[in-house]
Amino acid sequence: MVQSVDRTLDLLEALTEAGDDVSLSHLSERLDLPVGTVHRLLASLVSRGYAAQDKGSRLYGPGPRLLEVAARASQHRRFSLARLARPALAALTAATEETSNLLVLQGSEGVYNEQVSSPRLVRMFTEVGQRVPLYCTGGGKAILSGFSPQQLDAYLQNARLEQFTPKTLTNPSALRQELERASQQGFALDDEERELGVCCVAAPVFDHNGRCIAALSISGPTTRMNPARAQALGPLVRQAADECSAALGFRGA
Repeated sequence: MVQSVDRTLDLLEALTEAGDDVSLSHLSERLDLPVGTVHRLLASLVSRGYAAQDKGSRLYGPGPRLLEVAARASQHRRFSLARLARPALAALTAATEETSNLLVLQGSEGVYNEQVSSPRLVRMFTEVGQRVPLYCTGGGKAILSGFSPQQLDAYLQNARLEQFTPKTLTNPSALRQELERASQQGFALDDEERELGVCCVAAPVFDHNGRCIAALSISGPTTRMNPARAQALGPLVRQAADECSAALGFRGA
């Protein structure tokens, strides 16, 4: 029974990964299973709508039922980003004693969606629901670092790069270089670019389609969170963000 379930799931994955309709013999070779076994499994899948066969070519592909199930699953509370991020934020704050945040992409800005406050007396506080620019915040730069080249071009063409502090990057070329570094290392830094006295490190979160939709961050006063410490904590934040991405179905590197 378990073997049959495994084979059925392998068959479904083969159908969806093919990119176009495929033959029975192709599936048999791909799965290293007898033609008769594959044909029997396909018959069951076709009858339930999870696979479909073209009447002319006799080739097989995924069925419409798969789309229906996937759409329903995507709305399940298990895939709520806020729900998935809460344990990660709590773990980051416990490990660093700094405030952690979930910043979600909305339009061309970021919105703070979840927060776990630092236990320290002197700590950072950002109101949940607050909208912030992407180019000068740790979470925002992490999101931008996960954009496709086309997305980033469109953002920079329309963004107004306002100078909030002497450290704010307002030159598009300099910002691109900073985002390239962030993309390569998997996390971004905000060294007093939005507000003096505040330093932040953040990493991007991707959905199952590979779209960058949010970022996890930790921030603190520069008396504790200087650029060197933020850089050292970057891999920890990246790991937490990667775990959230994986829980959302992201299968990238």
